[in-house]
Amino acid sequence: MYSVEEIRENYKGFSDSKIESIAENESKGLRKEVLEILKSEIEKRNLDKRLITWVDAETNTLTEFEKQSLIKKIENLKCPNCGQKRSKLSGQEFNTIVSLIIFCNDLTQNRILCDYCGKNKKIKSMLITFFAGWWSRRGVLNTPYTIIKDTINLFYKKKINDRIITKFIEQNNGMFRLHGTDEEYLFNLISLHNNDYEIQERE
Repeated sequence: MYSVEEIRENYKGFSDSKIESIAENESKGLRKEVLEILKSEIEKRNLDKRLITWVDAETNTLTEFEKQSLIKKIENLKCPNCGQKRSKLSGQEFNTIVSLIIFCNDLTQNRILCDYCGKNKKIKSMLITFFAGWWSRRGVLNTPYTIIKDTINLFYKKKINDRIITKFIEQNNGMFRLHGTDEEYLFNLISLHNNDYEIQERE
């Protein structure tokens, strides 16, 4: 592990864009003394002071009580997909494979939806995988694994929900500290999460 002085010297040699990138994307994982070095560099370079505000918000972790209260708020929002309150929202995982000869698109999506929309999306993703996942070498290997995995996951809904909701809260800690957790803001943030939060693997 580098000493504080070594880290200080390293930060002095970083470009402005590197310092900005660390502040925006990596501050949550830094030690307290390194955060002070980062904020000092931002001030000395006359970079945007909002970077320091963001670092402070991102590293002011929500308490367990705040997390549990936030989870209850999320559960009771209207669904960002259908706009209705059919059931409590939950974190759900969807795996879809489409392949053809040398092409294989292996897509995992984590979404926060109501049970009705989640069930429809799960059926759709499983049908697409079943009919379109086999047609490449990698698809032949991944399709049965994915179908079995999705079937097993039906028995682990709570575990999957807890993982996805917890990750969503951790990823947006700074946003909650800066903007609060009112229903409209939460709804909009989850809608953005549902559009962008996906993992794709290509052959």
